[in-house]
Amino acid sequence: MGIPTLDPPQRQLYLDDVDADAVSMHTTRSDYDYDDVPELPSYSDSEAIAAAEIATPTREEQDAYRSIRQPRSSNGWRIYNKDKEVNCNETSIRMDERLINPTALYNYVSDYLRMIPPRPSVRIHGYHYQTVYQNNKKETKTVNDFDIMLGLQRYLPCAVATPAGMGAWSATTVENSESVHRGSWRKTRAKGFTQDIEVGTDGPPDLEYWCKEFCNSGSALKIFRVTRDVPGLDHEYLKIHITHLIRSTNYRGHIDISFPIEEKYVDIYSPHVVNKWRISWVRFLFYVSFLWILTWPILFFMTKRWDIYRVEWRFSWQERTPRGMVKKYATINEEQWFKKHAKLIKSLVLDGHSGDATDLPLDMEPRERGRQNRSLPQTGNRNVDAAVSFIQSGVNAWNTLQVRGSRYDEGWGADSR
Repeated sequence: MGIPTLDPPQRQLYLDDVDADAVSMHTTRSDYDYDDVPELPSYSDSEAIAAAEIATPTREEQDAYRSIRQPRSSNGWRIYNKDKEVNCNETSIRMDERLINPTALYNYVSDYLRMIPPRPSVRIHGYHYQTVYQNNKKETKTVNDFDIMLGLQRYLPCAVATPAGMGAWSATTVENSESVHRGSWRKTRAKGFTQDIEVGTDGPPDLEYWCKEFCNSGSALKIFRVTRDVPGLDHEYLKIHITHLIRSTNYRGHIDISFPIEEKYVDIYSPHVVNKWRISWVRFLFYVSFLWILTWPILFFMTKRWDIYRVEWRFSWQERTPRGMVKKYATINEEQWFKKHAKLIKSLVLDGHSGDATDLPLDMEPRERGRQNRSLPQTGNRNVDAAVSFIQSGVNAWNTLQVRGSRYDEGWGADSR
């Protein structure tokens, strides 16, 4: 018997094999015209599209419930710019029929207020007292030299919990031993708890429990507060360095540096007619008529409050490592922030800026920016327009040097007697 001959194995065919005899899905006529295939963009078009995508900022998630601002800022100050008012309320109010539902309230607090950070900022206020004579009377008025606000929200961490609960972000309900508002007009501890002595064995209730208790409460006047804080920022370090920077311009006035947090407290009011009155213009009628002397105690004792939920976005925190406790930062530290904004702060102080400067370029003079927004008259002659622009730039530069030079030499912003 001879050795049988085996047929050679057939080569496996692939869809993209140009030598295959079988007709594949990619086999088409060579002269076929594709009418429905879009042409690829040119190099210049693709570059423009990519630049547009980079320049387009990500849209921030919107609040599903309208914020009701109090008639007066809780921390007593507001900054006004030419085009818009810079709001610095530390307390904002929500009032909506839907938030009386436990599920809706829980979802709103958990999905929005817990995830979207507040807006902390650095406020740099310079002022001096000026004595004036009016109607043969001596009066002293306050003159604002500059009032600058720089936001810090972009330097906060993301809302990501850590196993230990002491990382950059945390969201917790109050402990049973804490004395807070728990559905009453006064602060109390949980039943069975006295200061740090634990009598009960149950842990603190969760957010869902408190939402159900708030919504199921029979009280007509009630407030559910969510506290959102930004700890870990070294205020003293920034105060010292910013004050020294401003004094280097020979400024002799008063300097006040504060760190407000917009929407630090979010109060959810029950939609009762009395609650609507207490946050509207009706309240001023009670002030003028002095009826508030009678109504304020009644409202104080009738309003039930819940202040049991805390969310923290930490600028810095202490973390335990094998080498001991180490201070960590969410993004940048105070020294890096100050060096990054020092030139802008000094320029805004010298220009007497008043308003929100968070989005201003860090390396651009504010007066320069303002001049760019004002167009010079055009004559139609290219040479004449260029000459006018050159002369105008020289005049502006000379005026700036004159003003700033006199301030450096003689001092400015001192109190006048």
